[in-house]
Amino acid sequence: MRKIVLAVAMALMPGASAACTWLEPFEVSRIAGADLVILGEVTGYAPVPDSWQSALVTVRVEEVLKGRAKGEVTFVWNGGMAQGPHESRAKGRVLIGAMKGGRIAVTDMVPDARRDLPSIVQPLCGDAWMQPASAALVTKARKMLE
Repeated sequence: MRKIVLAVAMALMPGASAACTWLEPFEVSRIAGADLVILGEVTGYAPVPDSWQSALVTVRVEEVLKGRAKGEVTFVWNGGMAQGPHESRAKGRVLIGAMKGGRIAVTDMVPDARRDLPSIVQPLCGDAWMQPASAALVTKARKMLE
């Protein structure tokens, strides 16, 4: 009986029952909803101290497809339920869709690590809007933003 009660309790915990069972793939058509869309080279990655699943990603801007940016821009990458920041994903030439002033939904459970920086869009159960900048992806993004 004790094992059954423990199993039910574990299933009702937010971490276990609210976790994503499937990672929604990145869809370039949604990038039009971002405040800032840039193409650039990642020059730095650093976890945010004393934060839960957050990192700073610095990018040398090559081209701005939407919004305004120049030089180097530091983004905050706040993790979702299905995916957190990963240094291996923050390398090379990337296409980034970001929101100004942090993420949209901030809760006490998952606070925004740096509201003063643009935030890479990270859907709760989806792939981050920071993708390797293949020629095909950049072409699609440009068409979406025309």
